[in-house]
Amino acid sequence: MTEKAFHRPIRSFVKREGRLTSAQQKALDTLWPKFGIESDDKVINLTQLFHRSAAKVIEIGFGNGSALATMAQQQPESDFIGIEVHRPGVGQLLNHIEAMQLSNIRVVCGDAVPFLQQRIEDNSLDKVQLFFPDPW
Repeated sequence: MTEKAFHRPIRSFVKREGRLTSAQQKALDTLWPKFGIESDDKVINLTQLFHRSAAKVIEIGFGNGSALATMAQQQPESDFIGIEVHRPGVGQLLNHIEAMQLSNIRVVCGDAVPFLQQRIEDNSLDKVQLFFPDPW
C-alpha cells in the first residue's frame, strides 16, 4: 500500500445559505452585471476595474453589506471590493450600492482564499479588512 500526500485546502467559511428575498434576488439579477466580479482565474487589473487609480480596500465577509456600503460612501476617494459567500448578503449589499448611488465598490460572491491567491496581483491592495468573523 502506498502513501499518498493529502492536501486539504484552507476552509475559510461555512456556507449556510438562507432564502433570498425578492428584493435581493432582483438586485442579483439586475445589479450583479455592473458591480459583480465573476468567478474565473484571470488576474484582475484593479485600476481598469474601477476606471481610476485610487486606494484599494478588500473586505472579507461583509455580512449584509451595510457597514461596507457606509465605508464606501464615507471614503469616495477609495475603491472597495467586498467578498462574501452568503448570497442574501451579496444581494443586500447590491441594494445598498444602488440606494446610496455608489460607484466605488465591487462585489465577489465566493471564497476569499482562492480569489486573493488567483485574482489579485501582489502589492496591489492598500488594505484588507476582516471584521467579526463567524466562530464556526
